[in-house]
Amino acid sequence: MNADCIRQLLDAQPFQPFTIYRSDGVPLKVLSQEFAYVRPSGRALLVCVPKVRGAKEEGQFTEHRVDVFLITKVVSPPRRK
Repeated sequence: MNADCIRQLLDAQPFQPFTIYRSDGVPLKVLSQEFAYVRPSGRALLVCVPKVRGAKEEGQFTEHRVDVFLITKVVSPPRRK
């Protein structure tokens, strides 16, 4: 995966939530454009994942730093349990 592909997904209008899969198989749901950011270098993706439904406070999110080149697949819309 590369940063340009992720940026296109984040900039899409209307935004469609998506799930990224890291090389270790861990899925991360990107539920909003506001919850993800590609660093200017293009190497890292920062994703904030809510711990609870309706999360609004900083402590209610988990932040993940993902090496963009270790993203193995992107699925849109996110898979539901």
